[in-house]
Amino acid sequence: MLALFAAAQSRDKAKKLFNSGKFEEAKPMFQKLLKGSPRNSEYNYWYAACCIETGDTVEVLDMLEFAASRKIVNAYRYLGDYYYGKSNFPKAEENYNAFLEKTKVDSLRLEYSKRAVKASDAARMVKNTENVCFVDSFVVSKDNFLAAYRVGNDVGRITKNSIYFKDEALPGFLYETERGMDIFFSDYDEKTDSLMKIYHNSKTDGEWGSPKMLAGFNTFGNDDYPFMASDGVTLYFASDGNGSIGGYDIFMTRMDTESGSFLRPDNIGMPFNSTANDYMLVINEVANLGWFATDRNQPEGLVCVYVFVPNESRVKYDYEALGYEKMASYAAIASIADTQANENVVRKARQQMAVLIYSHEEESEGEDFLFVIDDMRDYTKLNDFRSEKAKKMFVDWRKRTAQHQQDLKALELKRDAYADAGKAEKQRMGSSILELEGRVERQHTELERMEWEIRRLEHEVLYK
Repeated sequence: MLALFAAAQSRDKAKKLFNSGKFEEAKPMFQKLLKGSPRNSEYNYWYAACCIETGDTVEVLDMLEFAASRKIVNAYRYLGDYYYGKSNFPKAEENYNAFLEKTKVDSLRLEYSKRAVKASDAARMVKNTENVCFVDSFVVSKDNFLAAYRVGNDVGRITKNSIYFKDEALPGFLYETERGMDIFFSDYDEKTDSLMKIYHNSKTDGEWGSPKMLAGFNTFGNDDYPFMASDGVTLYFASDGNGSIGGYDIFMTRMDTESGSFLRPDNIGMPFNSTANDYMLVINEVANLGWFATDRNQPEGLVCVYVFVPNESRVKYDYEALGYEKMASYAAIASIADTQANENVVRKARQQMAVLIYSHEEESEGEDFLFVIDDMRDYTKLNDFRSEKAKKMFVDWRKRTAQHQQDLKALELKRDAYADAGKAEKQRMGSSILELEGRVERQHTELERMEWEIRRLEHEVLYK
């Protein structure tokens, strides 16, 4: 009798903590109660709900499904959250709708109606995932992620507001066009001062005008990370407002050149967007390379910057042939190698990356570089190296890469000349082009080997 009374007291205390949002405190109490009564459907629900609220989803599925089978209505909304977090959007939508059908709590209906719509949108995105070739990725510090954007001078300048306006207190990011005549940047809404919006300012006769918030649309959320494409019409930015499936998503809008206002933005879909934060999409059309950042599958403080080959027009994977599971894998960029179906496209993209990276190094002599050691370390100065052998090899690697860049440029010029040459001239030039192609390929292989060896040597010192 005393044991039952004590259990009831513990349950009531845990429920009180749960209802006040103190899930971390309630969790061990429900865990203890569940251990004593493993077939109690309410204990299964409460403990599983606490796990989801605190980010621990390892063992919750069976508990929530058991609770739902015993008519605990709230178990369905947590099942929806569980499946949404696992990117199983059809199951998430199914459980959100089951909750909406059964709940009598009006205060929750609006929120979970929105979640059901979001799950439906995400499931549709998976089915329409774009076939994109990813060339590389870099895991870097969130605070300095722009260091991985070696986009070239043709693109313009991407930076933080705090750097451009020389005010450390300013949040947000800014894009300046190549000629320096226009800037797009984020700032707080001039009317509400609560949400970040995108502003534009232009220079006339050497003088800046007054910044104006972009007109024509309202995402009802925070907008940041602007980038204007080279056509001067297409704007990419990130928003956590309407149409986002989780955190910041990347959107695209176009300017009506007659009115100067922008059209309703479109979510650019998967694989660029996810249930995490995805942002700062930049495209160098001359090099045919793109970059974007995401914190999907990354620990706090780190982001992954992906480099990809933009499509001239959107090309989707065949959902009917692949099925949902494989499409979800492509949507999540589970494997970069799986996206590299065309070796020539990958090779050319890597060559363009090398040109951009090391032309940047030449132009910014004395400035920091970026060399990724592992998921937790990025080196920006020679003194960062702990291994003298690794440092020496890195210096040699940079020199060889500069030579590789020069040979790539020479090869490109030879190929252009070959295309315009006559038959006799082509015969003469053919062997030299083949020889240079072979040298460039060997250089590429050797540079990749040296990169691996530099990291190995440095790891020997770091983890000895």
